Amino acid sequence: MYFVITIMLLVAGTGDRVERVYKAKTFEDTWECHSFLHVNKMELLAPHVIKYGKNLKSWEFYCESRYAEEV
Repeated sequence: MYFVITIMLLVAGTGDRVERVYKAKTFEDTWECHSFLHVNKMELLAPHVIKYGKNLKSWEFYCESRYAEEV
């Protein structure tokens, strides 16, 4: 099992939430994930602010578990 950061965005005019997974880094536990998130929130959010601009109304970050596929 490993952990990834999921970013949920609420964008005006879409009717749905937009969900993105940060794939550049994975984490061994939730503490490592939350520590990275605490330090890098603006770096993670900036591309979405640029893309959606004033239509971006809200966002949340989550550390979610994933299971590695067996070979």
